[in-house]
Amino acid sequence: ANVSHELKTPLSIISMFGEMLAAGRSKSPAQATEYAEIIWRESVRLSRLIDNVLDFAKLERGGNVYEFTETDVGDVVARALELSVHRLATATMTSSLTIEPDLPNLNADPTALTLVVMNLIDNAVKYAAAGKRIEVAVRRDGDRLVIAVRDWGPGIPAAEQGRVFERFYRAAAVRLKPIRGSGIGLSLVQHIARAHGGDVGLSSDGEAGATFTVWLPIPKAAR
Repeated sequence: ANVSHELKTPLSIISMFGEMLAAGRSKSPAQATEYAEIIWRESVRLSRLIDNVLDFAKLERGGNVYEFTETDVGDVVARALELSVHRLATATMTSSLTIEPDLPNLNADPTALTLVVMNLIDNAVKYAAAGKRIEVAVRRDGDRLVIAVRDWGPGIPAAEQGRVFERFYRAAAVRLKPIRGSGIGLSLVQHIARAHGGDVGLSSDGEAGATFTVWLPIPKAAR
């Protein structure tokens, strides 16, 4: 039901503003541009959701959805943040990116890792916009490469932290608010991390923000 609702919402918005443009119901070129930007933004959101749903469906069937290749993870994360800039600006959130120099390349699926970062950023925009900013970092930690996304939102209660990666699970506080979500984004993040031999974790004091950390193993030859 959540997924169905998530699909219908952007489609309805796209249809409404597309109809207004087609009928010439814009008062000025500036307003027409505004309508076009709304259509573009909702199209990007719809595309991202469809990617999540299709990948999730493949995982449910046990299909191989990853194409591994030599990957510069720093470049992937930078690109994912670039693709999310408009989403962040709409939520009046700022972002920063820190990439540790001289990180080794990994054998990874760049498209899947892009989806990981975009889902974590989208999660922060949905549930932690009140914090007004996020920090994204890529660093080395021993024989692991770490991608961390930190927000300054309300945090996640300790009682719910163990469930946020369950498929279709949405926190109680979220369910009481008009925040759209399918409940599959973090589950997909976890699956992608584990498919790369790593995992994802959460750190939050339940009051002042949360940090989601994805770690990936560095090949022995690059350690």
